[in-house]
Amino acid sequence: MRRNTKLVKYLLVFALLITLAVTPINQTVHAVSSVTNTIIDDFENYTSDDELKSAYGLWSSGGNAVDRSLNQEHANDGTNSMQIVPNEPLDSWAAISHNFPVSDWADSAGISFWIHNDADEPLEFNFDIKSKSKAFGQEGTFTASLKEDGSSSWEENSFESMLTVPEGFTGLIRIAWDQFTEKAWQCPQGCDNDLNLALVEGFEIGYNPQANSTNEIYVDSISLWKTSEGTVGESLAPEWATPSNSFDLTYRSAPIDNPLKGFLPFSDSVEWQTDYNQMPYSMEFFYIPLNDIMTNFNEYDWSKLESRINDIASRGNQAIFRVYLDYPQKQSGIPQFLLDLGLETKDYSYNSNGGPNGTSVAPNYNDERLNTALLQFIEALGDKYDGDPRIGFIQAGLIGFWGEWHTFPQDGWTSAGDWDGELAEHEDGHATDWMPNSANQAAIIQEFDDSFDETKILARYPAEYNRDLNIGYHDDSFAFQTLPASLGGEDWHFIGRLQDNQVMEKWKDEPIGGEMRPEIQIDMWNNDPPQYIGEPIEGAQGEDYYKSLALTHASWLKIQEVFQTPLEGDALERAQEGSRRLGYEYFVPNAYLNAANGQLQAAIEIQNTGVAPFYYDWEVEIAARDRNGNIKEWTTDWDISYVLPNDEETGVNNKALLEWSSNTSTLGEGSYDILIRVVNPLSEIYSNAKEFYFANEEQEENGWLRVGHIEI
Repeated sequence: MRRNTKLVKYLLVFALLITLAVTPINQTVHAVSSVTNTIIDDFENYTSDDELKSAYGLWSSGGNAVDRSLNQEHANDGTNSMQIVPNEPLDSWAAISHNFPVSDWADSAGISFWIHNDADEPLEFNFDIKSKSKAFGQEGTFTASLKEDGSSSWEENSFESMLTVPEGFTGLIRIAWDQFTEKAWQCPQGCDNDLNLALVEGFEIGYNPQANSTNEIYVDSISLWKTSEGTVGESLAPEWATPSNSFDLTYRSAPIDNPLKGFLPFSDSVEWQTDYNQMPYSMEFFYIPLNDIMTNFNEYDWSKLESRINDIASRGNQAIFRVYLDYPQKQSGIPQFLLDLGLETKDYSYNSNGGPNGTSVAPNYNDERLNTALLQFIEALGDKYDGDPRIGFIQAGLIGFWGEWHTFPQDGWTSAGDWDGELAEHEDGHATDWMPNSANQAAIIQEFDDSFDETKILARYPAEYNRDLNIGYHDDSFAFQTLPASLGGEDWHFIGRLQDNQVMEKWKDEPIGGEMRPEIQIDMWNNDPPQYIGEPIEGAQGEDYYKSLALTHASWLKIQEVFQTPLEGDALERAQEGSRRLGYEYFVPNAYLNAANGQLQAAIEIQNTGVAPFYYDWEVEIAARDRNGNIKEWTTDWDISYVLPNDEETGVNNKALLEWSSNTSTLGEGSYDILIRVVNPLSEIYSNAKEFYFANEEQEENGWLRVGHIEI
């Protein structure tokens, strides 16, 4: 993955310290989110077990109930965690305490920490806070929230006297301050003292090693949560900011057709889509058969692919495409040289194949010659197009019907009695499996990851073999087969697959896209919230659009019908808002400018009010514009892709502060507007490339965001 949270944090803190000492040219500082800013201990500063034991004291009646050590096998976001292991003879209670100078935690909502219970039985323990020489912890019935790694949501649980972590649990625990009471043993006559968060002196983890003899415990990322630094309205102003050089900016929704997000049509429909022009867009999709490109082993004719990409780019849009071998109702996409070599193919009539547009065939995906050709093609595709500004995203494709990585019902398990029609091939009453074996599937996806370092690749299904790759996913039945069983869907739906493969958080690094099922693309906008409610499709109704969006964090969707069917009134407004809400939206609430001693300093606070990050490191420019409209531009090293959306559930606001400086020798005396913009690299080829717009009233149509002014 491209982001290591702890490493980024330390590098940024180091950069900030340098900035305080001397202001270099083009310096960048990323201010981290409130959760990162309130880390109490992430165990990265200890160089030995002895240092850790010095910081975390032990009390037990036997004197040596547990051992504390640094561990690198199980950690949350970096290198180290603290491992706690029982020692023989087992004691009835062990308390691991961490003391520090009196700290003020009054602006926080509670404590959060990561834990891994490496045992086949639950773990019971207490987490106590020390204040004014007293211990405050869990007594009687209390609540705490657990968030298992790979999950997108917290689950509130009720406990009695002690926290209970399920067997094999790995994830975060969060306890609000109102769940902490004075420990009863300190006040046998009754407790009436409240936890004083302004005088916190330490914390303590306590448990019974005898009752939890098999539990090895790993603790990491002990932190405060929902501090005032992360709430809306709080400032991340640089140290040099003053009221006179600070500028408040105003929010306004960003446009629907911001680059690399939103609804998009098929590129071959745009000539008649313009009749309605009801849905602005910035990308177009197309399929292309492999035999339009590959003519022999390691031999290619890129002209047809180039023509399709250039056609889209000429309209100022970026392309998304998928290469296929087998597309029902179309002519086969299998290269002729493979057929001439004897590649086995299978006929079928599924999905109305064999219609007037042609008959496709399914190849033997385990043929060594075919797999060699596919791996060669992917490598060549990466060599030619990785980082091409004309391309937004590429779907992995190549395998299965429509290049969609399935051959249903030829899946190896569908029973002839369960299929409404005749199976093309079956054995022992079950359909034979036409998909590649798992090794070949893994090799193809791995080659995509190896061949593309910049352009983002999306696979159809989350799977074990693509879990750890730099590969995103596309949900091609969005808002119809998206939600899991817990939300009214099925476990095999898209979210269920994300959960099963522990990739619910992958959207933070890799994009999620997809397509809305064609039958629901128009009628769903008649309802608020948008959801298809009509004649059942395969016995099912549609799903809530915004629930699907909140869980998937999708950036774009193919939804052809809204580009060819006129909508009116509320339905049109809902569809347009549905497109706008996809992906990123960056808002600059505050800016800071200073011109003194021959230096121009600029800083902006930036937050992502969308559902996903921007996945590319496009250049960010700063400019000074004089009263005559003359512009002097500089290129920063800012990267906005690291700014994640705010977490509405926890209240965490992932605002960042970006700083920059340069000398003013090229500027004469006078008044200047200071501008910033994110540059669409497609604009270097086509001047009509879609502009990147911030969600600000101060955003200008030329792409520049006016953040304030200076006098020199």
